[in-house]
This record gives sequence, structure tokens and C-alpha cells, in this order.
Amino acid sequence: MSQIRGFYPVILIPDSIRQFCADNPIPVLSENATPKIEQPFPPRLPVFNNSRYYLVIQFWIASVVMVMLVNWRFGMSVIAFWSSLVCASVSVVAAFFYLRIVDFQVRDRYNKRLAEYERQLAEYESYQLRRLQSKDKESEQYISLLRKRSNLLKGLLKEIVQPPASHGKKEVQQGVSEKQFFVYLCRYFSGFYDFCMGGEFPIPGTSFRYTADFILIHQATGLAIDIEIDEPYDGKTGKPHHCVDRNKDNQRNRFFLERNWVVIRFSELQVVKYPDGCCKAIARVICQITGDYRSLVKLQNVKDSLPHQQWKFKQAVYMAKAKFRNSYLKNNFY
Repeated sequence: MSQIRGFYPVILIPDSIRQFCADNPIPVLSENATPKIEQPFPPRLPVFNNSRYYLVIQFWIASVVMVMLVNWRFGMSVIAFWSSLVCASVSVVAAFFYLRIVDFQVRDRYNKRLAEYERQLAEYESYQLRRLQSKDKESEQYISLLRKRSNLLKGLLKEIVQPPASHGKKEVQQGVSEKQFFVYLCRYFSGFYDFCMGGEFPIPGTSFRYTADFILIHQATGLAIDIEIDEPYDGKTGKPHHCVDRNKDNQRNRFFLERNWVVIRFSELQVVKYPDGCCKAIARVICQITGDYRSLVKLQNVKDSLPHQQWKFKQAVYMAKAKFRNSYLKNNFY
């Protein structure tokens, strides 16, 4: 359930599920000659509050205005006036450097914890996959513990908001990348999951609805996942989409998280160029939450998809002018 901040894939887990995983770790298959390996838990993403920088600027502006008012009202020598302005500016620069150093230290600690977590996760997954493929994997005690945990998770998730009963039947406009990726979802997740394209969710208090690109529901536990494919701009109008400096996606994400839905967002480039790797990312999230490794076993030899940096509004405008989407869509679909 790890991710690199500012990059796709974006993996969002409701706090209730995170707490459940912390309180109920997935049982480990017993092995006489091998030490028990506990499931690692990912570090929380650090939150950087950029408003601190704006507050420093506001204090600097206020101090400059105060110096000018004092000079206008009482009079100051030229040396005192410019000394005051220089002191205010030096204080601002020092505050900026201090905040940047603090942010750097926080980011550095997080990156170290993330690297250690990914190392432990690779070791844990390798161990579990070996055990699942071994002849004695049908340990009665393990199956009993895993079933008990699944029932607890199912009880937690029983209140999730479901789309209307016709969610898979209504015609929803889908791009070529969505249709192609759906083929891969069918390949790796058929049999143990309910899934479809284009589920609709009414937004309380409005006449609008959120439409999911894909809905994936784990049958055994009821774990529900909203899978989204984000493109930088609309192919017809060139209008920027899914920009990190806009709040539209954040509101949508909160809607699903508050209803115990997991949200996984890929960039369009990722699902076009690395569809198997994207499916592996989904399977990894599922197995880390539910303990179900069946889909991950199918994908164990697949390489992870490469991270793709999220874009801001100005970057999306530039990509639209450069027709960035054509660089990967034409090569793969036409």
C-alpha cells in the first residue's frame, strides 16, 4: 500500500481499513525451519503545509508596512529605515530556509522508512508466495485464522455504499485506454471478484453523480475498490484534467474514502504502457488488506509499472498543446 508522493499510482486507503490492518495482521503460514515474518505496515505519507510559507510572506509584508508607517509618522534616519527593512528581509529568508530544511528532513526520513518498508514487503511477499505454492500450504490452522480475519473485515465493510443495481448496464462513455485495460482486469481478476465499468454514485444534496472508471469488489470480504484512469487533458477540447493543484479530484476521493472504498488512480500512460504492472499494483493492495494472494500469484513475474509524475494545470495545458497523449495512444492502439 505504498506510493511515492506526487506520482502515479495514487493509492488511497480509508482510515478504518488501515486501522483494521494494524489491529489484525494477516496470519503467516507456519514453517518449522523458517523464522516467522510479520507483514510490514507502510509509513504514513508526510503532510507538507505550504500555507506556512505564505504566512511568512504575510509577516514580511506586515513588517515592511509597519516600518514605512513608523517612518512616515515619526521620521527615521536613512540608516535606521534601511536597516529595519534589511532585518525584516533577512528574517524572512532565514524563516524560509528553516522551513525548507525541516521539510527536507521530514521527506528524507519518510524516504528512508519507505525504502525499508519496500524491502521488508518484498521479503514478506516472496515468503508468502513460496509458502502458498508449497504442498503443505493448506494448513488447517492458517485457513481457519485467515477465514476468521476475512469475516471480521467483511463485518467492517458491510456498510459500504453500493452503486445502483444497474451500475454495469448503463452506457457510459469510455475511452480506448479504459476498454483495453478492462481486458487485463478480466484476465487477472475473474472468478474471485465482481467488477464492471462505469458505476454511478449519486452525490448527496445535488443532482450530480460520480462515475467510476472501474469498480472491483472482492467477493470474500466485500472490499470495494474504485479504479480510475487519469488523463492530463480532454482529447476533444484540450481542457486540463486531474491536476494536482485543483481540488476536484480531492473532493471525489474523500467521497469514496468516507464510504470505506479504496481508491486507486493510474495515469493513462501507465495503463497503456504497463497494464500488467498496474494489475499487479491492484493485486498487491488487495492481498495486503485481505490476505488473498490468488491474483498476485498470477502476476508474481510481472515487473511493477514505472511511476509517473502527477501534473499541474500549467503542465496539462502544455501537454495539450504538444498533443502528449498521441505519443503513447497511437503507438499502442492504432
